[in-house]
Amino acid sequence: MLTKSKYWLFFHIVFVYVVFSFIWWMYLLQKNNREDYETLIARERAVFTYNGGTEAQFYKTADFEKLYRDFNSKKWMLLGEGTIFIVLISLGFWRIRKSFSDEIILTRQQNNFLLSITHELKSPLASLKLSVQTLQKRDLDKEQIQRLANISMDDIDRLENLVENILLASKIDSSNFQLNKDFINLSQITQNIFDRIQEKFKGQRRFEAEIEKDVYVHADRLSFTSVIYNLIENAIKYSKEGAFIKVIVFGDDKHAYFHVADTGIGIPEKEKLKIFDRFYRIGSEDTRTTKGTGLGLFIVKQIVAFHDGNIEVKNNDPKGSIFQITIPVA
Repeated sequence: MLTKSKYWLFFHIVFVYVVFSFIWWMYLLQKNNREDYETLIARERAVFTYNGGTEAQFYKTADFEKLYRDFNSKKWMLLGEGTIFIVLISLGFWRIRKSFSDEIILTRQQNNFLLSITHELKSPLASLKLSVQTLQKRDLDKEQIQRLANISMDDIDRLENLVENILLASKIDSSNFQLNKDFINLSQITQNIFDRIQEKFKGQRRFEAEIEKDVYVHADRLSFTSVIYNLIENAIKYSKEGAFIKVIVFGDDKHAYFHVADTGIGIPEKEKLKIFDRFYRIGSEDTRTTKGTGLGLFIVKQIVAFHDGNIEVKNNDPKGSIFQITIPVA
């Protein structure tokens, strides 16, 4: 934070120095313009009076009018050019400052991502190692072996989903990213994912599904599966034990709708636009207790956009959040 404060101080000192230097330069040019004008007026007036005219008559001559017009023209030209230059300099400094600030934010988010990805990798790997060591060192009955196998499969699924999210986020960034769209049964895919997650978190969360049968969309099966999984997992991640999670799928002639509602911690209004940014997570990795990498909602937003759809996040009264996806049927 100290380094950032020093940077902003240096940045503003340079900006103020440049602006005031240019204002001083403008003042000198205007002063020089006035001195030239006054010198010319004095000389022409002296010549006019020497030839028998009066000063009052001189100020009514065409020569004086021309000198006065030239003086005013140059004065306003200097003021106009100076104003435009200061505006351009200010816009340039503002743009540089904003770019640098965005870079700082992105760097911080990337650091948070590295911290979270390290934690996300270490936890299932440590659990897998413990399960394997237990199998190696102890004589276990069939039930104990099955329990360790289930734990290991959960850890493998967690690692697989993590790798899939990282690969998908990388593919989205590439210029040759393409979707293999086909007519898929959104209802069936959602039901399969819902049943699997409900079984996994049975007793930890309360689940409900309202899935209209045979809602078809023209979409990429793999990427849209990731969208559904990420949103339901996100609802679980940011809710406490016993929270209520509801999944809704329905459609009409033009659109298909996918909603996930939870009674979790909710999302502050100021964070609702930021949560779809890459690596963005509320808080810092040192204090955050929820798992995640900050890629899930970024992937969801991008995939929905690639399908010409829309995603919104709303408050779920009295508490929690609702994520609503709308995509064209065909």
